[in-house]
Amino acid sequence: MTIFTTGLLTILALVVAIGAQTLFLLRQVVRRDRAWTALAVCFVSDAALLIAGTAGIGVVAERHPWIVTSLTVGGVAYLLFFAASSFRSALRGARTLTSAAAEADGPIPDAVDLATLTGELPLIDPRTGRVAGGAGGAGSGGGRVDVAALPTGGAVAVKTRVTPRRAAHGPVQSPLRRVVLLALSVSLLNPHAILDTVVMMGTFAQTYGEAKWVYAAGAVTGSALWFLVLGWGGTRLAPYMDSPRTWRIVDAVVGVVMLGIAAKIALTLF
Repeated sequence: MTIFTTGLLTILALVVAIGAQTLFLLRQVVRRDRAWTALAVCFVSDAALLIAGTAGIGVVAERHPWIVTSLTVGGVAYLLFFAASSFRSALRGARTLTSAAAEADGPIPDAVDLATLTGELPLIDPRTGRVAGGAGGAGSGGGRVDVAALPTGGAVAVKTRVTPRRAAHGPVQSPLRRVVLLALSVSLLNPHAILDTVVMMGTFAQTYGEAKWVYAAGAVTGSALWFLVLGWGGTRLAPYMDSPRTWRIVDAVVGVVMLGIAAKIALTLF
């Protein structure tokens, strides 16, 4: 495995998990709401964090080499923990796009967004005709109803194949300033992103000495690939992301990749 490939695979293994940034971008893609602007801001932010981490930790490495060694040991431990968590998630098989959105806060897909992404209408309250737990009416998603389930509690589960929301009327654009600020918030104000890109990736880059920028370039390239996939195939990818079976496979692969990278970086310590 080359240094460039190691950087690329490491960042992909970290970002493929459903986090606040991915949920926000899927929300913008399905709404056709300045999606490429949001994707560009998130990419530039992540690239800046990766470069800052590589350069910043590099300065620390020159002055206090023992700090970088300590951070590297901590980073390897983090990768092993990440791998163990991925394997545990693969065994449980409970992770989906819908469950991630239910647990997250901030600018995430609402019920109608998720219906459009996954190809199913959300729960409809028969008393109001509105989406249970979200905004919009029963016809927000559009499309032909295939199956109507029996009422469960106070709501009726309705499944349908839907076309992207607002397609007939054109996309509804949010103010540019708001989209940019939201994109910056899920990127630069995300503690997990800072830990992953600045501290961990920046530290691992130092283990390659003068080739640290090759590692960083691989990471930036991996980030760009992920955002391009979300931009061009987000709505096609989302139904698979809402499948526990898909995430069993993804989590297992991520776990194996993380173990391999942890072993490779650990060898540089000896």
